[in-house]
Amino acid sequence: MRTDVLDFLRFYESPLGLAVRDILRERIGAAWPGLNNYRSGIFGYGWPYREALVSSERVIMLAPQEMGALANGKNSNAVLTADLLWPLADASLDRLLVVHGLEETADPRALLREIWRVLADDGSLIIIAANRRSAWSMVEKTPFAAGRPWTRGQLDRFLRASLFVPTRWSRALFMPPFNAGFVVRTANAWERSGGVLWPSFSGVTMVEARKEMALPIGGAKVEKLTARILRPAAMSSNGANSCDRP
Repeated sequence: MRTDVLDFLRFYESPLGLAVRDILRERIGAAWPGLNNYRSGIFGYGWPYREALVSSERVIMLAPQEMGALANGKNSNAVLTADLLWPLADASLDRLLVVHGLEETADPRALLREIWRVLADDGSLIIIAANRRSAWSMVEKTPFAAGRPWTRGQLDRFLRASLFVPTRWSRALFMPPFNAGFVVRTANAWERSGGVLWPSFSGVTMVEARKEMALPIGGAKVEKLTARILRPAAMSSNGANSCDRP
């Protein structure tokens, strides 16, 4: 079960949610400063972060169908899709942001297979995931407490096993996950001090990873891994990707 789109909307319209949006949007923009001529996508609840990718040639927003999308207003232009079968051609995206997308998926490895499929050969991925060690993953008043949180070590091993190479790590959201005026007003101060004093307890871990094309030599194990990664989630009889829903 995924968090409903209305719960995301309520959070991101709150003072705490707006502070989170500004902090993470700045981090995304710093990681990907120039996206001209790039085809970008967002999987999860991406509306608050679309502006960070707006310089792209185009931005495709993919929302898990269990989450839903609003008929009007924010997130209304998102395409509803199954986690494991996206209505996109192979190698159709240069950049992909995953936010509120990994933690609640039923099959993380299959999700990464689909991401690998739709990314261009030189494509890269940013995952923003709740940090298992933080209060944000425990206080259920924010969407970062939903699903499975991740440590940096878990993300690193998971990405490498899925043919992605982590290239840059970052941490964010050091303020307490409370919608209090003092916390929100001092959010930037929390970010500056938390990165120095308690870096392991950030609310989220951010990782940028590039798609790995070269496969290691390893016999049968590598053949099985290659089959899992390279095989599309579903194929129609003529070899094109098929999806029950648009």
